[in-house]
Formats: sequence, structure tokens, C-alpha cells
Amino acid sequence: METNREDGWVEERLAALEPEWSPDFVRGRQLLDAGLAKPARPWTWVAAAVAIVLCLAALALPQTRAFAQELWQRLTLHRVDVVRLDLSNLPVRAKLTMSGMQQPLSGLADAERKAGFRPWLPEGGVLPANPSLSMTPLMSAEQTIHVADLTAALRKVGANDVQVPPEWEGVQLRAAIGPLVAADYPGEVQVLQSKPIELSIPAGFPLERFAEAAFRSLGVSVWEARDLARKFVANPAWLLDIPPDEPVNLQEVDLRAGPALLIEDFDDHGKVERVTVIRSSSERILAVMAKTRQVALHVADSIP
Repeated sequence: METNREDGWVEERLAALEPEWSPDFVRGRQLLDAGLAKPARPWTWVAAAVAIVLCLAALALPQTRAFAQELWQRLTLHRVDVVRLDLSNLPVRAKLTMSGMQQPLSGLADAERKAGFRPWLPEGGVLPANPSLSMTPLMSAEQTIHVADLTAALRKVGANDVQVPPEWEGVQLRAAIGPLVAADYPGEVQVLQSKPIELSIPAGFPLERFAEAAFRSLGVSVWEARDLARKFVANPAWLLDIPPDEPVNLQEVDLRAGPALLIEDFDDHGKVERVTVIRSSSERILAVMAKTRQVALHVADSIP
């Protein structure tokens, strides 16, 4: 995944944002990166997976949702998992939209009214000041499968044994992310959270077979791709993709509220640059980001 440490990177992407457009896959990922946190690492909140494909679309209108109950299978992704892959290379075309721009929030009540949930914040006294709250609205997209693109990617990595069914042509994969609430504290501490992701796939679509083909298109071995696909379909997760050469340390940690994933991100000199603690549940996906491991764990452990 693309990595950029420049402070103005997010602002540049937001400035380029339009109400509706049809970018290529990489540009779609850049746009989603921009809609999330200020200094947050892109891979931390971008990799919402549909069989390891980033599907960031929603059936946003009420009348569409009713129709979807008959023609679409809907899944809720409230588990977070990590794959050491670069999903930006997936051969799927995306159309991405946002239902507005990032906006400031006046307080918890305002956040609950606009985002549809009340943010969970650290206990009093853990951090020195009240946070600055903001919200990124619902992010919607469609990703369309094109048989020729997927076949070409498979052949490029030598996966000649995988045949892409012609009936997959034009199949759309849809999901919804957000709204996402950010709480910014002094000292570059940030708490991000949203409801679990809603994923929609066409009824009867062979998700496991497609997931395996998508993994294989990235050069994953046949047995590993099969295992990853089987696990995803058995227990769908929001996948964080971290390229194998990305200098990070991954560790499972236990918080008072349950297990969480700690990610230490290093700079070019091997020094810890940012620490992220991610916790997921049936109600919320939450991330705490700080400059040190001690602060990130202390803040995360204080959130109910």
C-alpha cells in the first residue's frame, strides 16, 4: 500500500475530493485514506475487505436497502485481521463516493446525532484535555469484477491453473464504511471509531472461490490462498493489508474490554514512529493512535 509521511498529504487528497467520481483502484484507496485520520497511517483504517478486495460501497438509500434484502447477501464485518499483502495490486475497478465532507462536531451529543452512535472516549484524567471531535460521513463505493482484468493478473503471476468464470463479468461487490468519528487530543493522540462495516454481495455468488482467485492474483500460493479464503468466508473480517516489506511490529494484547491488536510503525531509522491499538466488537471498530506504545496502550485500556 502507498506510504506517505508528509503532513500535507491528507489535505491535498481532501482538496481533490469531488462529490462523485470513478477513479482507478489506487486513486480510490487514496481518496479513502484522505477521508479518515489526519496523520494516521493509510493501511490502518483503509483495508475493509470483501474476500480481500476493498469494497467500500453501500446500498445507502432506504428504498435500495429494501430491494437488497431479496437480491443481496449482507454480511457485517466486525472482526479485524491482518494480511501481509499489498491489496492495492488487486485487479478490481472501483467507483467511490462520499456523502459529504469531513466536519467538526461540537460534542458527544452532536456526534451521536450525526454519526448515529455515541463515541467511546478515554476515562477522565487519562488525557490532559477534552478532544477536538470531527466526523467523516458515510463512504460508499462499488467494485466491479472484470474477467479480463482478473485473468490477466492471474497469468502475470503464473497462476495458470485458475480459471475465471465468464459469468463473473460485471459482478458488483458493495460495502459501507462510516460514519467515522475522530477524537484528537494534544500530543498527537487520536481515537478513531465507526460501526462495523456492512458488506453486500450478490445472492449465490461463490465468495470463497472468488477470494481464492483474488489472493492468487497477488502471487499467493495455492494452499495459502485457499486457506485464507476459507477462513475469511467462515468468519468475515475487516482485513488490514500490510505489505511484507513494511517495517512494523504486530502483537496481540489483552485490554480490560478484551483482546486487541497492537501495531508499531517504524521510520527509516528503525525508531518507533506511531503506535496503533485496534479493538473490534459487534458494536464498534476502534483504533487508538499515539507516538509511544505506553500511551497508546494506556489510552486504549481506559476506553470502556
